[in-house]
Amino acid sequence: MTDIFVFIIAIIFLVGSISLALPSKSSKEKSKVRMQAKMLGCKISSTLYGKNTFKNINSIDVSYQIKNKSSLKEGHFIRDKEQFILYSPVQLKYQNGFEQMIFNLNNISQHLDEIIFSERRIIFLWDERKGVSNLEQILERINNF
Repeated sequence: MTDIFVFIIAIIFLVGSISLALPSKSSKEKSKVRMQAKMLGCKISSTLYGKNTFKNINSIDVSYQIKNKSSLKEGHFIRDKEQFILYSPVQLKYQNGFEQMIFNLNNISQHLDEIIFSERRIIFLWDERKGVSNLEQILERINNF
């Protein structure tokens, strides 16, 4: 009787270990999106480690980076409800064309949460669950910014 009990417990542990080792459906989808993003020219970095300047990192574990080809060389924008707001630098708010810049940012994608423009790159957070087609739209509109 104890032999059967030990055998059943061993089988349960074996099945549990195998099921933990297999990737879930959502992790497979994320992996696919990230692989295609790399082929589109994005660099993907973890938001969990190192120096992080993002403010909306509540459920997003990676950031996407692309080369900055825009005329905007400094700016940090955060989505607040349905609109982007300027986080820094404040003097950007007083430049000509600021309203048009915010309008263009708001039209990139509703799934874009935060975007940082620097001299060399543009770093952004977005909802990866929306798929590669949404990422392609984001990249196209950022490159036309």
